[in-house]
This record gives sequence, structure tokens and C-alpha cells, in this order.
Amino acid sequence: MNWNWRSVVSAFAITILSIAVVGVARGYVDNPLSAHVQITDVQGYSGGKSLPKSSKILVYDFAISPMNVQVDKSQEVRLRHLIEGDKNPEKIGENAVNELSKELVKALKKTGIPVEHAAESSTPPANALVVKGAFLSVKEGDKAERVVMDLGEGSAEVKTKVETHLKQSDEPILISSFQTDTTLTNNVGAAVPVAAGVDPAAAAAKSKISDRKKTVSAYAAKTADAAAKQITSTMAGLGWIKADSKGNASH
Repeated sequence: MNWNWRSVVSAFAITILSIAVVGVARGYVDNPLSAHVQITDVQGYSGGKSLPKSSKILVYDFAISPMNVQVDKSQEVRLRHLIEGDKNPEKIGENAVNELSKELVKALKKTGIPVEHAAESSTPPANALVVKGAFLSVKEGDKAERVVMDLGEGSAEVKTKVETHLKQSDEPILISSFQTDTTLTNNVGAAVPVAAGVDPAAAAAKSKISDRKKTVSAYAAKTADAAAKQITSTMAGLGWIKADSKGNASH
């Protein structure tokens, strides 16, 4: 039999390419690092009169109850965490509070108005915009599921309620009240394409990198960024600053 070796090689190459393409298509479903923050408006300023521009923004630590914190059971029993004592509702809640405050202050500085992290016992001065809130739910998820399955399973979740008031001489004026819900984007997965010939060790490393983006700290930071944009949009609506349609301050 006379073989047309050029045709055979071409057919083989096409077959291999098709397998690789199928492997990649099964391996990725959108961006594995995505997290979505849902904002729900509760109440806004309805006084009807123009308000003086805030001279300062004060960010207070959000309240949190250990009862609303879910600990990652797959990590809680590991020796390192048992020794360090960092896998308990109190510590996890404290880390979430600190991360959100830090990122919220950082994001609100983009408005051009002075921003400070305020101590709980401090009294805000007149004409200050006070930002307070509470964590309604903090879930660490399950790291074992995130690393092994890596399909959005075991991801963290952070829910908060945020309120802003303008401090006046008589009583604070409610500027905005809203809730945030930060979860992994629907239908997002990070399955590694081992079917396409990727080194399993490299795939495992990628899984670990993705996992860093699905933790409580990462979601708290994402929550802070979304909350800052919501507050920025409200401030723009009052004529205090300028902002684009996405809540980004513009100068």
C-alpha cells in the first residue's frame, strides 16, 4: 500500500490539536479569579435640600459577631493553625474587619477628600462623612475543596451592611444605606487543563495561586472596593465630587 505520508501527518496533527482544544475548553470556564459583589440599596438621602460638602471621611471598623463567622473545618485541625490559634471565629472576624477598613480607606482617598481610619471611641467632627457598617456573614469556605476540585467549590463569602451619615451640629443625616454580598461569579471555574498535556505539578501550583483569590481577606478587599464605588457615586449625586458611571472618582 502506498501511503501519502504528508496527509497522514497532517491528519494526525489536526487530531492532536482538536484534543488539545477540547481539553482547554473543558478546563476553563471564564476567569477563575473572578468574584462578584452584589449591591442592594436600602435607603438614601431624601431631605430634599442640598447638603454642604463633607470636609473629611471617617471610616470606622465594621461590627462583627463570632456567631456570623464560619471557620474552614478542613484547615482548623491542622497543626500549624492549632499552634498559632488563628482558626477561630474571633481571629477570622478580626482579619476581615482589618482588611475591609484598610482597603476602604485606600479606595475612598481617590475621591480627593481627606480620609481617616477612626477609632471606635472617637467622636466625628461637624461636617464629617461617617462610614460605619457590620458584617452580616463571613464564610471561609473549604480550602480542600477549592484546591482539589477548583471549580468554584468551597469558596469564601462575605456579606455586609454599610451606612454613611453626614455629621451635623444637631443630629447625623443619613446619606446612604446598602448591603453587599460578595461571592464567586456564577459558572466560574478554574479546572486545570491536564487533558491538554499540562504538567500536573504546574496545574497544582496554579490551583494554589487561584485559591489565594478566594479567601475571606480577598473577598473583604473586594467588598471594600465595591462599597467605596457605591459611596463615591452617592457623593457625586450630591454634587460633592465628580465620578463616572462605574463609581470611579474623576478630577
